[in-house]
Amino acid sequence: MNDRTNETDTRGRRLRATLADNYALALTALLLVAALGGAVTYATHLDGETRTETRQVASWQSSGEFTHQATVVNDTEAFAAGTVLRNRSVYYQRLTPRLNGSFVYTYAASDGGNLTVETTVTLVMRSVEETGEGNETVYWRVERPLNEVRTSSLEPGERAVAPFSVNATAAAAEAARIDGEMGGTPGQTEVAVVARVERSGTRNGRPVEASDASRLAIASGDGVYRVSESGAMTDSGGQTEEIEVPAEYGPLRTAGGPLLLLLGGVGALGLVSARRSGRLTVTDAERRWLAYRSTRREFDDWITTGRVPSEAEGPPVVAVDSLSGLVDVAIDTDERVIEDRRRGACLVLGEGQWYRYDRPAAPTGVRSENGDGSTESADERLIAPETSASGEPDTDGGPATDEN
Repeated sequence: MNDRTNETDTRGRRLRATLADNYALALTALLLVAALGGAVTYATHLDGETRTETRQVASWQSSGEFTHQATVVNDTEAFAAGTVLRNRSVYYQRLTPRLNGSFVYTYAASDGGNLTVETTVTLVMRSVEETGEGNETVYWRVERPLNEVRTSSLEPGERAVAPFSVNATAAAAEAARIDGEMGGTPGQTEVAVVARVERSGTRNGRPVEASDASRLAIASGDGVYRVSESGAMTDSGGQTEEIEVPAEYGPLRTAGGPLLLLLGGVGALGLVSARRSGRLTVTDAERRWLAYRSTRREFDDWITTGRVPSEAEGPPVVAVDSLSGLVDVAIDTDERVIEDRRRGACLVLGEGQWYRYDRPAAPTGVRSENGDGSTESADERLIAPETSASGEPDTDGGPATDEN
């Protein structure tokens, strides 16, 4: 049996001593682990726990936009009369004075719909001044109706179209005339086509009442007029509902609960069984041995393994009660502690005095290593001074040597 086996046996005895001294605490901890594992297992696998989940059950989108075009009325080298210019950002006041267009509204709904759409198209002329922070001052405003279209039973994907036609060149001149009649206001003169769309009916099975507007600005100057759409009509939404679905857990909780229950339960049963059968019993001799081994490990740097001459040839020997006390002596005398495993003792060899500590007997089953590498149990160890073959004390032991 080597030192590694002895160390394993010592650790086992130390574990038994720890469990014996802390039996109630260890049993309580194992039962708590089992209870925790049981609770997690029940909640995960048996309780049928659910969680609330929000799901979209229907969705919709709607959009409205202007389309426009202008027809060339005079022949030029660039454009022939009758040429149609479509969806441009710039048109010509003399060549294409009239702007024709339409406002188109459509929508989509995942669960169907039926809408009545009323589209009103108006020419708006006004003088307006921005006053900061999104506010404005309107000095005057004039509206001219261009068209009004009612579309009934509009299904998803169908279009509600409201055409219009406006002489952009004449509208710019009229706006300037009106502002002149007002004496020339400090505001900016604006001309725009405004489409207002009112919707009612059902969409995805729910009632709808909504109204939106979109604006097509017409800015004239330098022989052209520029067209730009602002306030584009786009919107979307949906309906959701809350449903209860089975809770889902990761592998850590799914397997961890049963594992904790198993480990805690088996551990508690094993601990109770070990105590009742006496396997946790630690004798006084074992406790003394464990205490010695702990101290031996703590002061290992001060201890050298060797062979000590017969004490009969040395100075007087003082018995020391503990290994830690012997190490204190070694420190005070500036000597080392010599562990003579054959004698089963540790000694400090002072000049005029030797000091000796007899280590406790090893428990049954633990074998101690002798100085020559052989092993023997506590019952076989030579405690008395070594003798020669003639029966006389061995005076040939020589000085202590470090065998580490």
